[in-house]
Amino acid sequence: MNKLLFNIIDSLVSTGKIFSASFTKADGTQRTMSCRVGVQKDLKGVGLQYDRRKAHNIVVWDMNANGYRTIKTDRLKWIQIEGERYNFDEI
Repeated sequence: MNKLLFNIIDSLVSTGKIFSASFTKADGTQRTMSCRVGVQKDLKGVGLQYDRRKAHNIVVWDMNANGYRTIKTDRLKWIQIEGERYNFDEI
């Protein structure tokens, strides 16, 4: 799943498309958000201090909260891009 997921995410970085994601938060609640990847707003210039792929994380810009969020790929249910849904809880 991770290879397919990161291939999809990498293609979104180059296009800047907004997508929806549904996942389970650390406290067990479900969350669905509209987000983008590859956003460089409000960066401090330090960058991530770890490899997001090895940690199984996706760093996104939450369009509603106007802030960065991290989604654990093992908790990801689905993402939807331009009406096409990719289900990851079935894989």
